Amino acid sequence: MITNFNAKNRKDDIKVLCLLIMGFFFVAWLCSPPGNKFAQLCFYGNNTQYFIAKMTNKKEDLEAWKFHRNNAIYLAKMERKRSALNEIDKAMYLLPSYASKKEIESLYADRAMIRLYFGENKEALDDYLKLSNPNIVDKFRIAMLLKNKGNNKKALTYCNSILHTDPTAYYGYACIADIYAGVGKYKTSVRVYDLLIDRTKNRAIYYVDRAEYRLKSGDLAGYNDDIKKAQEISPNIKLKSSTIEDALNPKKINLTTM
Repeated sequence: MITNFNAKNRKDDIKVLCLLIMGFFFVAWLCSPPGNKFAQLCFYGNNTQYFIAKMTNKKEDLEAWKFHRNNAIYLAKMERKRSALNEIDKAMYLLPSYASKKEIESLYADRAMIRLYFGENKEALDDYLKLSNPNIVDKFRIAMLLKNKGNNKKALTYCNSILHTDPTAYYGYACIADIYAGVGKYKTSVRVYDLLIDRTKNRAIYYVDRAEYRLKSGDLAGYNDDIKKAQEISPNIKLKSSTIEDALNPKKINLTTM
């Protein structure tokens, strides 16, 4: 007598049910915080790798400061502010005494970026000022942070330092122009961009920036001319520059892990 003719169907039903349950939990996981699931998976992977390294005494994989630095980056991308800052602090504390000056300063720069991302501008500036040789973008950020504190004189030294490093650097001109605009000298800001455009005439963003200062100085015709020129060079160009906004309020953490 045949008694198991439905066994295959029952197994298939169980498989389907398991898949549905797994799918439900997967969707629930996707919908739960944090939003950056890739960073979350990397965070789990980083912790798993470190745990295995501790268990197997693989010293080459057991640099604690790098582990905590990577954790800080993943947590920041997951919008875990306090945890991210705690982890980067641990990385700095665990940095070995024989660490190079470059490694020490790189952690200050990393922490500054994380602090800036979370809106801790004062603390970010404190970290940036510990850098002996910041790159051009960091110099620009330092200048803008100093300007926002009302220290225009010191801010200008960083702007000039950018141009000393690279006389054609866009950030240097944008830096100086914004400081003059901050005290209402919009025509001076326009003249700064005149110098930049004389050097490079085919960059749409330069005309957008100058247009903004021309408008604030009351030169509507000049504003329209610059906007027209910018659109000729790049038809899809945004008509309001976000250079300073992006520098002081970064939308993402541009840090790579080790």
